[in-house]
Amino acid sequence: MLTRRSLLAAVVAAAAAIPRRRVVAQVSVPAFSYPIGLPGRVLGDGFVIRHGYATENTWYNPGWLHTGEDWYAIEGDTAGAAVFAIADGEVVFAGSDYPGPVVIVRHAPDLFSMYGHLAYDLPVETGQRVARGARVGTVLSRTDGRAPSHLHFEIRTFLTIPEVNGEAPRYGVGCGFQCPPGPGYWPIDAPEHPSALGWRNPTHAINTPAATGMEPRVPAEVVVASGVEVEVSVSPRAGAGEGTGVRLPLVSGERYPLLDIDTGPVASTPTSAEGYGLWYRLALPDGDAGWVEGAVPTDDETGSDGRPSSIRFLLLPLLAGA
Repeated sequence: MLTRRSLLAAVVAAAAAIPRRRVVAQVSVPAFSYPIGLPGRVLGDGFVIRHGYATENTWYNPGWLHTGEDWYAIEGDTAGAAVFAIADGEVVFAGSDYPGPVVIVRHAPDLFSMYGHLAYDLPVETGQRVARGARVGTVLSRTDGRAPSHLHFEIRTFLTIPEVNGEAPRYGVGCGFQCPPGPGYWPIDAPEHPSALGWRNPTHAINTPAATGMEPRVPAEVVVASGVEVEVSVSPRAGAGEGTGVRLPLVSGERYPLLDIDTGPVASTPTSAEGYGLWYRLALPDGDAGWVEGAVPTDDETGSDGRPSSIRFLLLPLLAGA
């Protein structure tokens, strides 16, 4: 089970109270960041999660749940995009052919991030220490015809476990015996959800302040993602529900002070993108504060039941040092 301690040794509390008027962003920022980026842009900007965590990829692997997230460029080819460590850690695996090498970083005794389909000229090797934001590779230019170029990204609590990628893999997947990268998918009709085996919802894990750890009282902001121009509801609390009646127009590039973050469970169990939940509490232009949805499911890809498998970001965090 993923706990606060497994993600960071210590958690520092956010500011205790925030006044209603002229709210100042004094909460801490997450210690984790998104795994991919384009030059001159905030990490994650310009990308869509085409197949989210525990969703079905009907055109590539129908009948199986995805154990991570597939990150694709919204425009153009994803090949060559830089891939970054999401947090400080140690490279514990660099190799295999997914196709393309895989890098796995250990952040805590039971917390690992995995980056798959990388180009063969890896800039890191096993045993190397990396900091958050260090480049661990670039996205492979796929020529095998099986899928377009993309980053396969996972967060999980294990390097190898017997039934998934250790001594006795339960299902006939290509990675096989004692293969740290693992299968990338888990059967829909398996008795366990991927979360029960130790895979985690990456977006939830990266954005969970209480789980990923905090730096005390660091001013933080979010930026509206490129290409976004939409009016959204402002809510008095995180999650779907009755709004305040206030509507906030989001325009690409605009920034808002970030006051708090709320997500769905890190070990989430839904099997569509509708199971994603990411909410940011923002200081609003009128001096009030409210919760706004930071990512939304889309039907760019759907499962066999017609439910969405894709996620697009409306807001992206600007982290300290970013």
